Amino acid sequence: MPRKFNFPNMKQYEGTIDPDDHIAQYKQMMFTAAIPRDLREACMCKAFGSSLNGPALQWYTNLPNNSINSFVQLTDTFVEQFASSRKLEKHSDDLYTVTQRPGENLRTYVERFNREKVQIPHCNQVTAIYAFRKGLRFDSDLYKELTKYPCRTMEDVLAKACAQIKWEEDEANFIGKTNNNYYGSRQNDRVDRKSNDRKSKPYPTSDRRSTQS
Repeated sequence: MPRKFNFPNMKQYEGTIDPDDHIAQYKQMMFTAAIPRDLREACMCKAFGSSLNGPALQWYTNLPNNSINSFVQLTDTFVEQFASSRKLEKHSDDLYTVTQRPGENLRTYVERFNREKVQIPHCNQVTAIYAFRKGLRFDSDLYKELTKYPCRTMEDVLAKACAQIKWEEDEANFIGKTNNNYYGSRQNDRVDRKSNDRKSKPYPTSDRRSTQS
């Protein structure tokens, strides 16, 4: 290891999440470190243990001496050991399970749909388009728009969704401001009436006598 090498700060792997995700994160962090090219392979192997904790670290320390000859071999062995923690591969049809919840606004639905979509390798665009429309509430304006005028690309679908989101949020802001002005005006009217009532209220009989004397 280089004398001035500082291991990058990253979350340690314990064996409970996808090992492929950890390897990808480890590579990214190590590639940003200042390591001479001729020492990179050895450093990648020796520093790997510092990214592990718990059962994963125990597995690493129990590797037989001279059993690993390259970083590729190390990662293959690592993934094989923790394969049970791998995420199940998602498919395009899984997008049909994403539906707009009761009371959920369009922006939140779009964000949830996109989070699922980016996790699907080679996602089928036609399936994504139909799944997105099917997941919308049946009575929503966007559902009606996409049914009347189908889109050919997911980019067009999202463009229409963004336009609808802007309209809904502008409308909500306008209604909110209108309600605030209405209730504020009502409150001011009540205050004015109370003030006028106090000014026009006659003195009690006892108070008038005391003022006259």
